[in-house]
Amino acid sequence: MHGGFAAALIAKVDRGHAPAKATALLYYAVAVAMALLHLWQAYLFVLPSGQFKNLHLGLSLMLTFLAAATAAGARHQRLAQKLLLGLAFLTLVPLVYIHVEYQALVTQRSFLPNTLDVWIAGLLLVIALYAVWRDWGASIPVIAVLSLLYAYFGYLVPGFANHGGIGWDRMVGITSIPYFRGLLGNLTGISASTIFLFMLLAGLLKATGGLDYIMRAAFGLVGGMRAGPAQAAIASSGFFGSISGSIMANVASTGAFTIPLMKKTGFAPHFAGAVEATASAGGQVTPPKLGLTAFLIVGITGIPYAEVMVATVFPALLFYAFLMWGVHLRAVRMDIDARRKRQELSDVPMMEIGLARATLLHLHLIFAVGVLVYLLVGGVPAGIAALYANFTILALEIVKRLAVGRLRPAAFAEAALVVLHGLIAGARSGAMVAVIIAVISIMIEFVVVTGFAQKLSYAMLEMSDGQLWLLLPLAALSCLAFGIGLPTSAAYILVALLGAPAMVQVGVPLLAAHLFVFYYANMSALTPPVAVGALVASNLAGASFWRTAFTALRLALPGFLLPFLFVVQPGILGIGVGIGEQLALVALAFVALMALNSAIEGYLLAPLSVIERLLLLPAAFTLLLPGLATDVLGLALVAAVLVRQLMLAGRRRSLSPLAPLHGDSPE
Repeated sequence: MHGGFAAALIAKVDRGHAPAKATALLYYAVAVAMALLHLWQAYLFVLPSGQFKNLHLGLSLMLTFLAAATAAGARHQRLAQKLLLGLAFLTLVPLVYIHVEYQALVTQRSFLPNTLDVWIAGLLLVIALYAVWRDWGASIPVIAVLSLLYAYFGYLVPGFANHGGIGWDRMVGITSIPYFRGLLGNLTGISASTIFLFMLLAGLLKATGGLDYIMRAAFGLVGGMRAGPAQAAIASSGFFGSISGSIMANVASTGAFTIPLMKKTGFAPHFAGAVEATASAGGQVTPPKLGLTAFLIVGITGIPYAEVMVATVFPALLFYAFLMWGVHLRAVRMDIDARRKRQELSDVPMMEIGLARATLLHLHLIFAVGVLVYLLVGGVPAGIAALYANFTILALEIVKRLAVGRLRPAAFAEAALVVLHGLIAGARSGAMVAVIIAVISIMIEFVVVTGFAQKLSYAMLEMSDGQLWLLLPLAALSCLAFGIGLPTSAAYILVALLGAPAMVQVGVPLLAAHLFVFYYANMSALTPPVAVGALVASNLAGASFWRTAFTALRLALPGFLLPFLFVVQPGILGIGVGIGEQLALVALAFVALMALNSAIEGYLLAPLSVIERLLLLPAAFTLLLPGLATDVLGLALVAAVLVRQLMLAGRRRSLSPLAPLHGDSPE
């Protein structure tokens, strides 16, 4: 590789760092090779499933350690770099062994592993646990190790969780080979065939200006509103969050720009951080990807992808409508108007270019996303749809760069830099997700093999006496507890097996049960004491973590209320109803959430009196309950408050301009 080009690539991928050139180039080479391998496999289906899962996991582990070694080199931690490079090359041992021995493993030793198989499986397990511990902390490896201990010593566990115990060889074999479960199980297959391709797409979108365009488009659409910068932060974080698959990555990527801008507009630091954290959490429940979890829901439940995607459209719209209305009310109450500060915000890069021009410059990105959505809606498997979207964005980006550069050598170099940057970023993100899903799969295997999942469902049913109104809060609390500190995909996998089965047994529709636990697993990122989304946002905002977290909880109320609605009113997901009835249920939920938001904020069209706020609270909750009588009562209460607000607003306009209401609202 030419020295100048290599230096330019390092500068583009590792901005602000100065890693050792040889280590960085090795990392990039493995990342690009891994990306091309997945595109090749998705297009031609050359490798058997087991071999491809092995390559997917092995390369993900290798890339994880190479990325860490590159970062250590940039920080001049030579000993750490050498150890990480050693681990990167050590991953080749299980990778090569399983690849070479694959046919013998699946045909001759599928139930009788030899000693070397057990040792290789053990080595792979230890490497994977350490890789996750480095990237995500100790919680997930601890859960995996506890599941192993439970599998082996289950005969010593008292009570309902007791089981006969699993022998050492069989237990280690279940973690990977020769059974091809656990680390090399079905969820790793979903990661390899689908999720990785979407992570590649996200990397290419970001490298080719996708994040920049999303933010410009958001400012073009809603930046001119009273709370424009905050509304643009919500819109951009929502769009990017669905692509990125990580709340923390979303907050860090968009929040670095949007949070200072919200503060500059006049919003308090903790409120700005809470808006960004909440909007980023909402991106995880936004179709078409639901972060990355849509494909996991399909893999675990067998429900068609199109059905999952369609069911989640209206809940996502309700979530963001509540958040945007809450931000608008706060701007009115605090007399914040970004339109009065256009001059102060004139130096903001996102406001230097109009939406029409930004769209023209990024037509290739819009077209690629259009291809993806068209194929998904048309019923094409998600992995294939992502494959063609990747091909589209690669081809159009190269054509665009060459056309703009008029086929000069510099244009070819710039096109290559952008493409390689996107492939490297996508592969790195995909590797991180692959490793954590693989390790979580260990816990899932032993929860199933030992019968613990079924026993836990029975225990939850017994505790709630089979009563849905007791089971739902119990399941919600379990999801929040198990999801603490985990990325969304890992949190969902964990709670789907522990919380959803009990709900299904009492008659909750399968999709409603899984969306219930998914929402609560996602909301754990905003729930103290960990609240990883709020933690990142508060650091960026320079605000109190606790104040930011509790404000985010208030702004994210639909994320805690809608899951209950999925169960008591599954028609809001389109389950068992026509589109007309579904739209009516969505409209009632919308009115309820707007009323609840106004009651909490103390403002509708004018400041609300104590009595009006007390009327709106029961109005909101009666509208969320099933039944014609409760709907009529809720609408009547909202109408009564609205009529009085219209009268007050008209009277104020006729007498004098509305005096701003200062002070912070209760949170």
